[in-house]
Amino acid sequence: MTAREPGEPQAPASRAGDGARGAVADDRERPRALTAEAAAGIARLEGYLLARKVGAEATEAGAAFADRFPWLGPRERSEVAREFAREHLAVRRRMLRDAVARAGELRREYDNRYERLRRRLFALALGAAGAATAVLSLVVRSAG
Repeated sequence: MTAREPGEPQAPASRAGDGARGAVADDRERPRALTAEAAAGIARLEGYLLARKVGAEATEAGAAFADRFPWLGPRERSEVAREFAREHLAVRRRMLRDAVARAGELRREYDNRYERLRRRLFALALGAAGAATAVLSLVVRSAG
């Protein structure tokens, strides 16, 4: 048994005794796992950056709205801007939730349509294969 270098990944316990075969399978799975982990990390980072951007936009929109009321004092203007930004974010959350719900509905609808189309195509192919078999058997009988 050789000593591992610090930071070197260790094979899972279930594959440790598999010899060369386990090492090959492990090597094939590692890039996929790293790719999935990297994609998840990038998605989280994108989500964070998007949330920060939306928050900044809401703050700017609140300030612009409050600026329409020059008679407000600094404290009232700040309160109006904060409430506007909060409402702005709430509206965007509702819109996002609705969009996600609609995307789920569309996905289910298209999955159902695809499944029906696949069944029809399979039935058509099966019928065509049966018809071809019947024609072929008639040709063979008449030739023989």
